[in-house]
Amino acid sequence: MTGLVTGETVLPLLRAGRWYRSLDTVPVPGGPLLSLAPEILVRDDGARLRARRAATTVPPRDRRLELLREAVALFRHGRVPVEALGVQDAGDFEEAMRATAGLPPALVRRWSAMLGERLEELAKEAADESGGLTLVSLPANTFTCLEGVLEAALSGAAVWIRPSRREPLSSARLVGALLSVGWPPETLGYYPSAPRTLPAMIRATDRQIVYGGDGLAAEPALATPSLDLRGPGRACVIVGAREPVDPEDLADRIARDAGRFCTSASTVVCLRAAEADALKVAAVLDGISLDPPDPRRPQASWAEADAARMAAFVSERLAPGGRVLTRRPLLVRSGGMTFLAPTLVHVDDVGHPLVGCELPFPLAVVVSTDEAGARGVAAGSRFVHPARFATVPEVPEVPEGASS
Repeated sequence: MTGLVTGETVLPLLRAGRWYRSLDTVPVPGGPLLSLAPEILVRDDGARLRARRAATTVPPRDRRLELLREAVALFRHGRVPVEALGVQDAGDFEEAMRATAGLPPALVRRWSAMLGERLEELAKEAADESGGLTLVSLPANTFTCLEGVLEAALSGAAVWIRPSRREPLSSARLVGALLSVGWPPETLGYYPSAPRTLPAMIRATDRQIVYGGDGLAAEPALATPSLDLRGPGRACVIVGAREPVDPEDLADRIARDAGRFCTSASTVVCLRAAEADALKVAAVLDGISLDPPDPRRPQASWAEADAARMAAFVSERLAPGGRVLTRRPLLVRSGGMTFLAPTLVHVDDVGHPLVGCELPFPLAVVVSTDEAGARGVAAGSRFVHPARFATVPEVPEVPEGASS
């Protein structure tokens, strides 16, 4: 494979161990067409898998772990046959992710390495032999969420992968790697689908790992005890009244990994006047090179229309009481690419519409408040980086390297 295949190339479904080209397709931005699974096919395949479950076997756990290690190593470094797209080496994958998701190669390599690290963490955890059929519904913001696939496969479950329609290529490469190392194909499914099909996929499976933001979190169909909803994070930083501020460290928590993780800090709460410190953080964010990518904090490029929509979203919610502290325009065009620059905003109170707003690029809001206001922000956050005073309610602090 010399580059990303586009045009009439169709990335198919994987069902019952065989590839299947659906009549319903959507274009992947900058990439091929993507087959979509209709609801009736999802229902039928779920029923068929349940009927023949006794005949569907997975290897013992030690062998599963061995195969997963081989597959992740192949995903990271090897030549992987990706159905309909051809044999794809690591460089081809990096180019595909740049063309479709705007990810610079350094970020692709970092996230790929994180998958290997996460697998080793899973290997140390208590054995989960849940079995059954697990759905893993993936987001477009980061392919590190493929850790959900590794987790489900290690548990001995048959796994249905529902990739993002905007970024299906990383999961297609992982499926190719799994099949290449000998993973039983009948225990693996690749089911891209429209949003309206997700409830049927939930009903057809025994367990679900679903990644998504605020809109998905509000869906009534997700209110089931078998579902593990991962995200949104609305991660915040709380700076105490006498705590020194390290501008480099704070900028890193905002801009690392292109702001794509649910652990990326989106609100900075200060128990003192914050603007002087915030201006120092803003200067660090302004110093992050977009083109060429900053070696420490490489940023993703965007499709022009998507970037314009995101910039308009921020601008509409900025007033009243909001002021941009970073000096670069939010929308930056360079070398034929469009970026959303790392941005820091100062607001007057914790009720501002941008406080707690989680966006897929580095945007953080700084607000000064008292302990009661800080507790309110922390209570609405899944992650706190780090809690700086004892009266904040217990909220998980962000571990190093966390992505979701």
